Amino acid sequence: MSGTGRAPLLLLTLSIAAVGIQALMLSPLLTDIAAGLGTGPKEIGFAASAYGVGVASAALLAAPQLGRWPKRGAIRIAFVVLAGSLLLCALAWDWRVLAAAQLGAGLASGVIIPATYALTGDMAPPERRSQDLGKVLFGWSIAMVAGVPLAAVLSAFLGWRGTFLVVGAVAALMAMGGALLPRIASHGGLDRVRYADVLRLPGAWVGYLATFAYMISFYQTYTFIGDHVRQTHGAGAWLGGTISLSYGLGFGAGVVFDKWIDRKGPTRVLPLGLLLVGVNYLVLPFAAETIVTVAAWPFAWGLANHLCMTALVSYMNTLSARMRGTIMGLFSFTTYLSLGTAGAVYGPLYQSHGFFAVSFASAATAGLAALMAWRRGNKLRPGPA
Repeated sequence: MSGTGRAPLLLLTLSIAAVGIQALMLSPLLTDIAAGLGTGPKEIGFAASAYGVGVASAALLAAPQLGRWPKRGAIRIAFVVLAGSLLLCALAWDWRVLAAAQLGAGLASGVIIPATYALTGDMAPPERRSQDLGKVLFGWSIAMVAGVPLAAVLSAFLGWRGTFLVVGAVAALMAMGGALLPRIASHGGLDRVRYADVLRLPGAWVGYLATFAYMISFYQTYTFIGDHVRQTHGAGAWLGGTISLSYGLGFGAGVVFDKWIDRKGPTRVLPLGLLLVGVNYLVLPFAAETIVTVAAWPFAWGLANHLCMTALVSYMNTLSARMRGTIMGLFSFTTYLSLGTAGAVYGPLYQSHGFFAVSFASAATAGLAALMAWRRGNKLRPGPA
């Protein structure tokens, strides 16, 4: 790929990284924000929830239009909204204002994420689609490895308001940098794509059910492992940070699988990816029994998740070129629906039966998705766009 061709792909990777960093940075700033606004962690938690609601709502409501809107323009406008929302976060004088700003940031992110995935699919030739999508997904690894430490460092020097201002400036730069993205013709002359149109595509139900199963198994396990290992080993927050770092590095290293996914095809690789993720959840609670293994094993977890996530996003991208924006909008909605469901459903399970029960439930969920993808994937294998 030429240098000119690499620039848009790099920009899309940075788009995902920018969205990921601003989403992850609220956690390390929570205590300082609560003190600055004269409120408690519970209220700031509501603000964090507002972000998730915003992402899911935007992904669902914008999905029917994403196939008709110019994706480059949608990404740039959404980054302007994100920059404005982060500015409002920095100026917030009450937790309710912060929650409203987080809702706005979520709405913007709910457009950026699926539009970025869809534009990558539009740009990539079929024989390189998984490789290019894998590079864009690497943005999540950048956010996970750099996001929390960056927020902590900025907060130490600039305070939490200054941190929001810096990240908001990054979002504004991304809006301007979006001019480098290619102008790919939209399907604006077509009728609004309905959800039913997408769900009638061969293989769509397999993809969305697999997405929900894969995401809920990840979120329910990732949410509770930090608390589990801290109680098991009597360790501080540093151990949770080590797990995040190890996982992020493994997810980033998973790009080595992307060419192989293109060669084999995402429909064939997806069941294997789900199976490997399920096996990981069988091993994970045992790995958590010692400090060394709980710090090292998430690297393998990240590798498996990169393989599975790339195969899944690539599979969804191949369902229909015309409906790709709507497909990815529903994909993002499904992702954040599973995030909201995981804590509500599996929180009581963790409290009553512990991390082993949660992790084994994740293994069963991923295994069921792998079986479903394997049984139906051969019959409903989408062809190249």
